[in-house]
Amino acid sequence: MVWLPPVLIPMSQVAPVTQGPADVPDALFWALAGPTALGWLLTYVLAIRQALVDRRVGIPAYLVAVNFAWEFSLTFVLEQTPSQRQINFLWVLFNAVLLYQALRYGPRDYPALGARVFRWSFLGVLLWAAVMVVVGANEFHDREGMYTGMIIQVPLSAAFLLMLKRRGSSVGQSMQLAAAKLVGSLFAGLTAFVLYPSHHLLQVLVPTYVVLDVAYVVLLRRTMRLEGRPPWAWRGPAAVPEAGTESGARSDHAAA
Repeated sequence: MVWLPPVLIPMSQVAPVTQGPADVPDALFWALAGPTALGWLLTYVLAIRQALVDRRVGIPAYLVAVNFAWEFSLTFVLEQTPSQRQINFLWVLFNAVLLYQALRYGPRDYPALGARVFRWSFLGVLLWAAVMVVVGANEFHDREGMYTGMIIQVPLSAAFLLMLKRRGSSVGQSMQLAAAKLVGSLFAGLTAFVLYPSHHLLQVLVPTYVVLDVAYVVLLRRTMRLEGRPPWAWRGPAAVPEAGTESGARSDHAAA
């Protein structure tokens, strides 16, 4: 088809994904990876606390399954770099608690499904995500879990916005949790930029989820102010009944 105009962007001669990580000084790496690990650890601790206080999951339930699958698979199933495995192992311990909370309190966000259907679908997502993480990381030879991790970050960040809209209140959420997630995610992205400066897919994924995280912080703060809740208050408002109060009440009772 020689009559077509020339392409605007030629295909790269060497696939960027085949290029290994840059040689980064340890001090710089840990200056970025350290806040990543601590930010996400704090996110998990705050989410666990918020669920205990409000009896609603602090992290969107189905994304807890995906997140746990990523951490477990890249800790115990597929080869990873030693430093990343250690960070993942620490995360997976706390995420196991979030997994339990998601199974217990998650049905309250999906009253139309019912507790039984929710839990079976939750386990299905968990198994599917574990398989996808293993084959995806192996396909990309992603020994730091960068590609799979950044791809997961986008729906995870979007899910926080959807959770806020679905509930119609800030119940189960806190500004501390939102800020910790933003910090952890932002530094994870900066780590990716430093390690893989030529991997342009990461340069699209990171700004995408950072914008979503900032939007969530702004909308959560606006929601709290409308509720009369101080933005940095620890305890949320009373739970708002789901659509169809009777079915919502039955689901809450079944899940409790």
